[in-house]
Amino acid sequence: MKRGILFAMVAVLFVACQKNDSEVKATGNKLIVTGYSNIETRTAFDTPDEKTIPYTWTAGDCVWLGENKSNSIATDCTLATFEFENISDANADNGHIFYNMTGDQANIAKVLSQQSADGNLGNDGDFGYATLDVNNSFRLEHQTAYVWFDTKRGSGTLPLLTSITLSTEGLKIAGERTYDYENGEWSDAITNGRSEITLSFDGGYELKSENNGVMAAMVVLPAEVEGTNITVTYKFADGRVFSEVKNPQKNFTSGATQRVSTTINESDLYELRVLTFEDEDAKFSPMYLDYADGWSGREISTWSDLIDATQYYGPLLYGNDQMDAMYFWYDEGNTELYHMFPDNYAYCFWGGGHAISNYWGPGYTDNDRNIYIAKEYGQEYVDYWTGKPGADAALGWFLLQLMAPIAPHSGDNFCVHYGYKDSKAYIENLPEISFMDCEPRVIDHMYITNTNYTLNQLFNGVKSEEGNTFGGNWTGLTEDAWLKIVAYGYDDIDADPYEPTSETEIYLVKGFNVVEDWQRWDLSVLGPVAKVRFNFLYSDEMGGRYGFTIPGYFAYDDVAVRFDE
Repeated sequence: MKRGILFAMVAVLFVACQKNDSEVKATGNKLIVTGYSNIETRTAFDTPDEKTIPYTWTAGDCVWLGENKSNSIATDCTLATFEFENISDANADNGHIFYNMTGDQANIAKVLSQQSADGNLGNDGDFGYATLDVNNSFRLEHQTAYVWFDTKRGSGTLPLLTSITLSTEGLKIAGERTYDYENGEWSDAITNGRSEITLSFDGGYELKSENNGVMAAMVVLPAEVEGTNITVTYKFADGRVFSEVKNPQKNFTSGATQRVSTTINESDLYELRVLTFEDEDAKFSPMYLDYADGWSGREISTWSDLIDATQYYGPLLYGNDQMDAMYFWYDEGNTELYHMFPDNYAYCFWGGGHAISNYWGPGYTDNDRNIYIAKEYGQEYVDYWTGKPGADAALGWFLLQLMAPIAPHSGDNFCVHYGYKDSKAYIENLPEISFMDCEPRVIDHMYITNTNYTLNQLFNGVKSEEGNTFGGNWTGLTEDAWLKIVAYGYDDIDADPYEPTSETEIYLVKGFNVVEDWQRWDLSVLGPVAKVRFNFLYSDEMGGRYGFTIPGYFAYDDVAVRFDE
């Protein structure tokens, strides 16, 4: 289904939709139904002049009658005739009509995370429902939500706009979701959910100083976004970008629209460089870890060279004696971000740090753990310890501490943070990323997710390992549980670690809502920073006699940094 760009007055539109007589069921086993598309079932802006943006049927559109799919219509129109072949009266009696161009089942909407700005919302996941009347006619009611972009050119000259990306704070706005038409509501579960949607302009779009209405539209799943931050990023043909944070005052409800109005000046654009941890993007000069591999050391010329041979007790992350692993990396010639394990009584991953990884796989149950351990340490190792005293320690998830539950956000590699500081932690210095040249810059965003190890403990509770309960009482998630990462920004590389100049946070757990996919974390609110430190904050039940009970890990990927031209 297509939306028109120009506004149309309500009265004129209503007459245009009513001028044709509806068609009725034919003889035999062919059923003909008529779909109206008028203001009564159409999404509209609540603007002072009571104007609206019309929907029309689009060539290629079809509808479902129960589980039966109609033919596709040939032309754009406001009143469409749909034919069903080889259908009996009994099949038609249910009268449930669905508009669903992307889903494989009638009542399961599939909103795409990659959409086209060609105006055909049906191909992006637009979803509607109706029931047939006695004349085999229906008026479609849209059940997905919509974001309309009114983006204008300000001062200066802008290149062609190639895409607009909308990102939420962990709220699923794309993916597959079931519509309960009998009760008129959506299911809670979202399959293949995404919190980010990109709308692309084929060939680019020239922004104008004024728009007659809007210039692009996006389909989104209904979501409770009121009061949360939404980031909108505009990418241009020369690679420069502009992003802004919006705070919606209403939710994405079924059939509703939200309008995003923005004016972009040439001076607002900046280059966005991304630390991907991918070998093909490595620009740094060879680095040397002189403690690794015994006395021989190790030269690092690609990001993959920084991935340890085992996830636990490997030579890169733990050194020769678990004390001297001065592990570091430097994105030289790109973002200029640098990291080195902090000195917490020694240099070693058990004291905190950011380790490059390519270990990932779905699942976080104990059975999943044994399968992954067998792949890395051998099936004989698993068989030997299974059922024996000490098995919890020998087959612990800590052996898989560098695993993410899904593929990297891009490419093959990502990074794993370990480390936290609370009132009882032995760690003195939190892990940090900084700019090697000490120049403060805006870190635009990164993508984060939980690790398998953390997920296992969150859902299953913290198990005793050799009788040690960590002094905690954690048995599994409750509706009051919460866990979040805090980023502290510093405008000076040598600033007092207890006096950050800015901070922001993102939740990994809110009750039973747990992050299991990549979430975009907006870090631009920190402002220009020379370094950023990361820590965990948690609800009371996640703490115990020795402090934080849950493993203090998270994975991150694709760190984007702004560079002014």
